[in-house]
Amino acid sequence: MNFLRASLRLLSLFLVLIALFVLWMPGDLLLRTTGRDTISWRANVLRFWGRVAAPIMGLRITVEGTPPQMPFCLVANHLSYVDVLLMQFTTGGILLSKAEVASWPIVGALSARIGTLFIDRTMRRDVVRVNQLIENTLAAGDGIIFFPEGTTGDGKSVRRFNSSLLNYPAQTSYPVHYAAISYSSKHVDPADRICWWADMTFFDHFWKLLQIPSFEATIVFGPESVTEVDRKVLTLTLKQRIEDIFTPSTRRLR
Repeated sequence: MNFLRASLRLLSLFLVLIALFVLWMPGDLLLRTTGRDTISWRANVLRFWGRVAAPIMGLRITVEGTPPQMPFCLVANHLSYVDVLLMQFTTGGILLSKAEVASWPIVGALSARIGTLFIDRTMRRDVVRVNQLIENTLAAGDGIIFFPEGTTGDGKSVRRFNSSLLNYPAQTSYPVHYAAISYSSKHVDPADRICWWADMTFFDHFWKLLQIPSFEATIVFGPESVTEVDRKVLTLTLKQRIEDIFTPSTRRLR
């Protein structure tokens, strides 16, 4: 039963992803040709993708608080690649992702095509390039989303935040929004099957995730943005604010 469930879900996700990509490309090309706004079109397609993909995966999403409106800079704790789906569903913004994702079959190409920014965390000088891309994204009226932890965790706590990507918001006093993500399920322990961390390989983890009958995600948006001129103070403040609204990921008893 688990094998059949995962197979059907994988096929459905693939077909929906291709269909939405085929839908998005002509609209994007037409808008670019006529000199019109492409950001709203992409954001709407991403929101629709999240709305369709979630139930296929057996995922029920609960949103608390109000997502920011474009343009925006948003940070959150990071637990899984499922976080990306949550962000697309709620905001339609551009994600900042690790460079390895760009090389993943299908996923990498599609991510790059919709505007995902990639950072090579093994090269410290790449931070300068990415900070410029963040500035350009916000200046264009778009939304940028990234995870200051720089890696995923087991959902029990919020890990240490890196301050390097908050350079532009600090220098310009740009308001930074924040959100806390958590997962739960009555079928599995989120740390084992939903959160993607430690030495779990993506494809093995994703296959096992698709076998779960159902699971829940909660994303809580902070009530107000944070503005600080000191990058490290901004980083610490954002981490504290997220911890204040964070709920550990747990297995529900029923």
